[in-house]
Amino acid sequence: MPRNTDSRRREGGYALIAAVTAVAAFAYLAFQVLAADQGAIAMVTGRVRQARLTAAADAGVAMALHGLAAEDLGTRWSNDGRTRHLTFNDVDLAVTVEDERGKAPLSGLDNIQARALFSGAGAAGDQLDNLVAEFREWQNDPVAGGDLGGLNLPSSDGRAIRHGPFRTVGELAALQDMTPDIFARIAPVTTVFFEDTGGFSPGHAAPLAKAAMEADTLETPEQIDSEAQASDKRPEEELASEESLVGDTMTIRVVASDSTGARASRMEIVELTGDPAKPYWVRYVE
Repeated sequence: MPRNTDSRRREGGYALIAAVTAVAAFAYLAFQVLAADQGAIAMVTGRVRQARLTAAADAGVAMALHGLAAEDLGTRWSNDGRTRHLTFNDVDLAVTVEDERGKAPLSGLDNIQARALFSGAGAAGDQLDNLVAEFREWQNDPVAGGDLGGLNLPSSDGRAIRHGPFRTVGELAALQDMTPDIFARIAPVTTVFFEDTGGFSPGHAAPLAKAAMEADTLETPEQIDSEAQASDKRPEEELASEESLVGDTMTIRVVASDSTGARASRMEIVELTGDPAKPYWVRYVE
């Protein structure tokens, strides 16, 4: 009898251990399911927030297009590069419209103007000389009288370069002596969408773009470098758009942000057509 009692007690102890182990296992599984659900909820919430910000950024582009095409001078937006702060669906929008004719056209710069551009962005010495040479090498056709159609052929040091017009401003970053800091200063003031609808518009230009475009009027490299490096601030006067902007190419930049600090951005280069059926063309999108 005592032996059977001891056996039952031992079996009961084992059963209790098994039960506790099972409860712990089920608790762990429940925790894993809950954690997975919370992760999925967080992921969905993040995606919804980003979609909301992206939609708001698109709305900012639409508002800019509407303002630029307004017939009333009192409500028409200017393309002078200044930032407007708006709100859409509780999202803060920073909207900037830039006149592409107020930027330095990469395809139209000669060596003097290119030097002023790079110098004004901070290049000096051998780096400055090399950037001017690399800038010209990128665009030159090495086959005399030939048309390479923009092929990427190797340079003398093995780099793949365009040997044709710059297709985007971002291609400047591929120049061997280009640095992130210099590129960050140059990118906002240069364009590949200058077109043939008119001349350079200094009234809407950043100082660095003006310094580059006016470099041909200066007499010495020292004057060019000095003038370019002194151009580091935009003028303070407000500029109005008194004429129709139809036919002009403009960059619209929108940064959408909410109270959590999340952000989304949109950049489009557009041309107003004046045609109600197709009021604008999109030339480039980021």
